[in-house]
Amino acid sequence: MGIIYATTMDPTKTELLTAWLPGQDFFVGTGIPQLETLGGFRLEDPAGEVGMEFILAVDRQDAENVLYHLPLSYRGAPIEAAEEHLLGTSEHGVLGLRYIYDAAGDPVWQQCVRELFAGRSVPQHQNDSDTSEPRVVVNEPGSSQGRIEIIRRPVAGTGQGRVVIGVWQDTDGIGQSGPVLRMA
Repeated sequence: MGIIYATTMDPTKTELLTAWLPGQDFFVGTGIPQLETLGGFRLEDPAGEVGMEFILAVDRQDAENVLYHLPLSYRGAPIEAAEEHLLGTSEHGVLGLRYIYDAAGDPVWQQCVRELFAGRSVPQHQNDSDTSEPRVVVNEPGSSQGRIEIIRRPVAGTGQGRVVIGVWQDTDGIGQSGPVLRMA
């Protein structure tokens, strides 16, 4: 299972996401996002090379408090021909230079999500090493065939069809869950 290091990143994930998010077609804000992480989980790369985090963050720039699902992958080297998915690089206090990607463009992330849908991968806690996250579940686990859809603006609920249910706290600190990925 993966190790979560108590260290620094420069720039931070939040700083990279704040710069990247306004350029995305699913962003509904009107200014510079003010992101606060409210939940998420991780998946493990069997080869131990790629970090994968599913971040659920609220944008507090206005009264809307829009929740975004922002999956990232972290690598020690760039992905060839994936520049459009690169958020930037960050200096990790333990691992050194990391390339941070919108995970949708990472082939290792794609494969690990397929393994999750097939029931062959165990979601991991977002902040604790060597700890599974049993609250993250797959409705209708089975085949890993189909198109992976990231639900970028999740809402609480059970969802329909083949979905991954993520967990977060709402802006009042109340636990919520809802679909964050769909297999179409």
